Amino acid sequence: MLRAKVSIAGYYFLLFAAVAFTHPFFPVFLRERGFSYGQVGAVLSVFSLTGAIASILLGWRSDQARRRRRYIVGTMLVGAAGYLLFPYVYSFGVALLLAAVIGGCIMSSQSVMMALVVDLFRHQGTAGSFGQLRVFGTIGYLLVLLTLVLWQNSPLLEPSQMFASVALLHTLAALVVLVAPENPEEVEESARLTPNEVVYLLRRRDIALYIAAHFCFVGALMTATANLSLYLQWMQASKSFISLAYMTSALFEMPFMIAMGKLSDRIGRTRVLAIAFIALPIRLLLLTLLRAPIPVLLTQTMHGLTFSVITAVSMAFIADRVEPRLRASGQGLLMAAASLASATMPVVAGLIADGWGLPALYGTLLTLSLIGAAVFFTLARHTAPAEASLRAAAPTGGQA
Repeated sequence: MLRAKVSIAGYYFLLFAAVAFTHPFFPVFLRERGFSYGQVGAVLSVFSLTGAIASILLGWRSDQARRRRRYIVGTMLVGAAGYLLFPYVYSFGVALLLAAVIGGCIMSSQSVMMALVVDLFRHQGTAGSFGQLRVFGTIGYLLVLLTLVLWQNSPLLEPSQMFASVALLHTLAALVVLVAPENPEEVEESARLTPNEVVYLLRRRDIALYIAAHFCFVGALMTATANLSLYLQWMQASKSFISLAYMTSALFEMPFMIAMGKLSDRIGRTRVLAIAFIALPIRLLLLTLLRAPIPVLLTQTMHGLTFSVITAVSMAFIADRVEPRLRASGQGLLMAAASLASATMPVVAGLIADGWGLPALYGTLLTLSLIGAAVFFTLARHTAPAEASLRAAAPTGGQA
């Protein structure tokens, strides 16, 4: 398993090292090219919308072929090529087209990777194993942000160098995946897997309710963090301070990613997810009320209770509830919900920010997070007792 751990940890390290460039500074790049808040939101929306569609399709195809690596490598390489073209983009239409290609590739790659993790570590505590590997993504993200904070006015933030760095990191991430073994269960029906069987998952009440709650949670959280750089820029914070804000969230993300994954293996997914669904509205309420960079920076310490939990535990929550032959399809639906939320909310966010300002945007996201919490706790009344019964039946073992 050492080869698998090194490969998957390397993939996440390199992928999120690239995200450290694009997450804070891609919206700023688009604004500097003259795009309005609404246009920035539309570009981010298209990125995520194609990611939602591609995650479902690629997850189904991966389950049908019972292969993971080829799909992860191929999508990452195409995404890297797309990023190389972005420094030359000045047209809104071209930006939308490139965002569609890159989003479909990068988001679907992650959904198939989550299925690969479950394939390889299904008997060793899924959430705990995933948390231990995914935390290397946070380390990569943090190291790049730390470099940008210490290296003020870094040439790496010039568009040509920034996007070349992102493309290189994605290419290396694709190559390191080739080291990973593939170990899916032998399932005779996989080759005959039809799209209708994937749709069947959404007809199950537990899956459908969690997908809806996940949509609201991720839409609120990721739109809030994606616009944080613009919010701080509006407060006249420097680029180095913006990097520091994202670095702060990453520092608190790392220990919680591991701890919450392991905790969910012991006490159940629902109880740990409840922490996140309570913490997110509190975090967004604070962002709605605050108007100065330093207090906003302090809210980033809540990232461990929100992002870390939803990242480490959601994939295990779904993996516990789907058949092995639908594993990548289930993860594809989860990624699609997140991508669809990220597709629709940036458009709404851009319109609200253009019309009423960024504080009003965070108030809207607070409302969305409360809706997600209501849906989740409706589901939790049934899933928490079921998980408790399973633990009672197997008191010495963790969840798969």
